[in-house]
Amino acid sequence: MKYFEANFATVVLRFYLMVGVVLLAGFTGMWWLAFLALPIVLSCMLCIKFTDKKEVKENTTKLVRMQKESVEIKAAV
Repeated sequence: MKYFEANFATVVLRFYLMVGVVLLAGFTGMWWLAFLALPIVLSCMLCIKFTDKKEVKENTTKLVRMQKESVEIKAAV
């Protein structure tokens, strides 16, 4: 589980899921069901990305060294 890693589409889908759970609880009269929206809204606000430990990879980048070459610039007189 990583914080602030979820993409925008996931956040929007979780928001609509939370709205659906609250509307379902309101129309059926089961207000205890609205408490299930709390973990959904928290995961939406914190942008939590759920991953398996097997799936998590280290971010590695290739180091490229830039060699500075001496370049002479002659001004036109």
